[in-house]
Amino acid sequence: MARIEEELVFAKQAKAAIEGKLTEQAIKVLREATRIAMEQVVFSGEGPLRDARHNVGVGLPPMTGAQNQDNIDKAKSAIEAWIKELEAAKP
Repeated sequence: MARIEEELVFAKQAKAAIEGKLTEQAIKVLREATRIAMEQVVFSGEGPLRDARHNVGVGLPPMTGAQNQDNIDKAKSAIEAWIKELEAAKP
């Protein structure tokens, strides 16, 4: 299980990946971020951070296949919310 600080690193890497060209490496980063977020959902209680993690888990997988602007916008929004909640949860 990743700590908040480690999870935040993945979230920021995902943000950088989605804002650039979606190369094979960027897609690997997005897959890893999805995995991390979904792992954390299992260990989360209720609340905004859990919801943000869940939205990343749902919003990023379409980015590893055919992308359209709607999917990109949803994924960016999910990542930004995830980062915001992680930063608020840092000790």
